[in-house]
Amino acid sequence: QATPPASVNGVNGTAVAIAGSCAIQSETGNVVCWGNSGEAPPPSVDGTDGTATAIAAGGHNCAIQADTGKVVCWPHSVFYNVDPPAVVDGTQGTATGISVGAIHSCAIQAMTANVVCWGDNLLGQATPPASVNGTDGTAIAIAAGSYHSCAIQADTGKVVCWGDDSIGQATPPASVNGVNGTAVAISAGNQTCAIQARTRKVICWGDNRYGQATPPPSVDGTDGTATAIAAGGTHTLAIVPEPAAALVSAASLGSLLTLARWRRLAN
Repeated sequence: QATPPASVNGVNGTAVAIAGSCAIQSETGNVVCWGNSGEAPPPSVDGTDGTATAIAAGGHNCAIQADTGKVVCWPHSVFYNVDPPAVVDGTQGTATGISVGAIHSCAIQAMTANVVCWGDNLLGQATPPASVNGTDGTAIAIAAGSYHSCAIQADTGKVVCWGDDSIGQATPPASVNGVNGTAVAISAGNQTCAIQARTRKVICWGDNRYGQATPPPSVDGTDGTATAIAAGGTHTLAIVPEPAAALVSAASLGSLLTLARWRRLAN
């Protein structure tokens, strides 16, 4: 799974999105998977019968079909429900955002912006609260973690989480829960990380056994900030913009980006 195929590694093609060991090919929009990513993507998104605009990976894979907006997930599991519900599978509705956890998935419904989740719900991770399920509010971003979920509320920008909170991963701090600040991006694994709206600094909470919830100075606002964030099970990644001077001198080449990764290494 660490060796992407020629169709997306630059030899015969490139990618516009990646999740786990699956990617969306730039030139075609086809979903391509490799390694230990489960079954190959279905014809509805692999270019045979359709392509994709978004992709998400966790315990399984999901994509949003390009022409229809419907959610497609694979491979099938005998242990929990992978298949998306009618409100996002194209029967009664479609989706604009998708995220996959260990054994559950969440999406943002296209017409309503309501958060919809399915799959295992043992710890309540697939039951979004009223603040984002359309009852009292909706969402603009969604993140399914291992056994919890988080979303950014549409009207307020505050982070809302639900599900397993055994190590504080579903309790967003005041800096992003609306008390002292809000968020513009969010991602979840065993920990949860967000980019604060006003400062663009990375803030994390939850599991920190490997240092994955302790962002370095390059993105925590001390020496720098971030433009994107991705949380794995035991590590976290962020995209760091280059200093303004570097961007000006390289304006003809477009924006320069640096990847920051953190996890405490064993002694």
